[in-house]
Amino acid sequence: MENEAKLLHHFKDVKEFETEGLQNNGIAFPELEQVLKDYILSQQKETLFFKECLVQLKQRSDGDVRTVKITYQDDDMNSDIRLWGARNEDTGEVLTMSVDAVNLVTEEVVYERQLI
Repeated sequence: MENEAKLLHHFKDVKEFETEGLQNNGIAFPELEQVLKDYILSQQKETLFFKECLVQLKQRSDGDVRTVKITYQDDDMNSDIRLWGARNEDTGEVLTMSVDAVNLVTEEVVYERQLI
């Protein structure tokens, strides 16, 4: 069915995410991985904690689309930092990538940036 998402991976453990998701190509989205390394993983480790990573595959009429959402909690900002991306599986074209911050108390988006 079109637009029905199939869950490929749901990483909740940071070690599993690092080994299966990143080192063993579990998220299979190199452009998003590069942004993760350049932007999020370059932040202070003492206040940034991995929460989860969801990897889904959506079937669409124009091809399968891989979507990835990676969430970290940033205690300095009292926010969840979310890195999102979508990529066409057949062509490898990156359809979208963005990063945002959601306040943990109010659940309001306090920062949002479209990367692609």
